[in-house]
Amino acid sequence: LGAWATPPAVIGGYIGNPFTPQPWIEDALAVGQKKGRFPGNALEIDPTSGKVVENKFASLPLVGEWKRRPLELATLRLQNMIDISIKNWKTLAPNEEALKEGVLTQLGGCVVVDCASGEAVFEWKDPGICAVANFEDILKKLPVLQDEAVAAV
Repeated sequence: LGAWATPPAVIGGYIGNPFTPQPWIEDALAVGQKKGRFPGNALEIDPTSGKVVENKFASLPLVGEWKRRPLELATLRLQNMIDISIKNWKTLAPNEEALKEGVLTQLGGCVVVDCASGEAVFEWKDPGICAVANFEDILKKLPVLQDEAVAAV
């Protein structure tokens, strides 16, 4: 595929990362679990508040304290593959003409646009087929959120 970043991204989803926090992964797992997506037991969610009470990945011996625990991101990818991609494949798949032109479906990229100016505030392109933008990096680029965070301190 020529996607040099794919193997490290895939492997990182399985082995985790003790250094880089990515709390959006737990948030995304919670959203999927609340919608009944597989797996339904990765998190314990309070039925009244809807907040995560326990992340089962945090119970893993030796690595449960890591910023991104082993299998956590891989589980989210599996949740998305089973309950979004596969269930909606006919809608999401490229058509025959696109396939003949060499279109490859991948997880993608991200562009955040300032509504007032139309300018891109954040851009990220997947260097492989399995990497994702870090949402914390996106939030750092949003001036409104930064101003509110400073005001809250």
